[in-house]
Amino acid sequence: MHKVLTVIAGIVIIIMMAVMLLILVLQLTDYRPPSFESTVVRHAEGVQAVQENTAYDIATFNIGYCGLGADEDFFMDGGIKSKPDDLDTVLAYYQSIESYLDATNADWMILQEVDIHSDRTYDFDAYQALQKHFAAMSANFAYNYKVLFVPVPWPPMGQVNAGQATFSSFDMADGERLALPSDYAWPQKLVMLDRCVAVTRYAIENSDHQLIIMNAHFSAYDDGTLRAAQMAVVKTYMEKAYKEGNYVILGGDFNQTFPSVDMNDFPLFENGKYYKPYQIEADWTPVGWQWAIDNTAPTYRLLNASYQPDITQVGIIDGFLVSPNVRIVDVKTDDLGFEASDHNPVRMSFELIQ
Repeated sequence: MHKVLTVIAGIVIIIMMAVMLLILVLQLTDYRPPSFESTVVRHAEGVQAVQENTAYDIATFNIGYCGLGADEDFFMDGGIKSKPDDLDTVLAYYQSIESYLDATNADWMILQEVDIHSDRTYDFDAYQALQKHFAAMSANFAYNYKVLFVPVPWPPMGQVNAGQATFSSFDMADGERLALPSDYAWPQKLVMLDRCVAVTRYAIENSDHQLIIMNAHFSAYDDGTLRAAQMAVVKTYMEKAYKEGNYVILGGDFNQTFPSVDMNDFPLFENGKYYKPYQIEADWTPVGWQWAIDNTAPTYRLLNASYQPDITQVGIIDGFLVSPNVRIVDVKTDDLGFEASDHNPVRMSFELIQ
């Protein structure tokens, strides 16, 4: 009996030491970006400056790291998985996403959950593949998830390198990473996302002002207070940019639904047991700013199980907000049936007005 207890004690000690070592390594390698940080921009050559009173198209698409297609579930949503079964599945999702982006022929593509050499996507570099495919476009990337090893679920998610990518037919004047607040407790924060907005700026013909595109991905799985704090930071930034005479478009995955959305149109799975998109208050919207939302089709689906039409929880959390000097021409959600991602893309046509 004594030998058995000694063996058990030894195993417990080894496990505790392994956990302590992991926490130490994660602490030493923790990604700590500053509030503002310049990002590396790939410039596009021979492109004209953006013009006023000209119609352009922009698409936002959370591509679910090429790992959250219709057949997948996710452990944070009540499922059990964190990645597809194999690399071939990841590549199939990527090809579907790439084909869609080709077909849109948008002037701007703002993408969320783009992986760079992560274990959950079998080391596939989606950003590099997109840069190669859209070689004529300018490109920018900002990390929002950079962790050496995520120990959950089982098997573990492992190393994650991911973020927001922006592509444009127009050359970028510069790129910037705007950090968003985080309130996770230690040591949980060592494996959580560092949310951000990827900001890119574009010259406007015959103007001293710029077009500012803000590619955002706000927090999920909180009680709403963290997202409110993040929205406050973004509101301050975009209002200042507009007051300086610039044109501003904020788009992406808000992980919140919008003032114009009727929550009764999208029933929650088990009353929001796993994920509940809080509604942005109507009075949060700055005076004169407009939401570009398509209320006719969902933009996200719950990942508690594989996608089942008319059964899986869906809703609207992706879209755009534009400054008063941007005119919305049209907005449309492309319902792809969540084939390659847990999100559907949203496209907006717009004009810069004087």
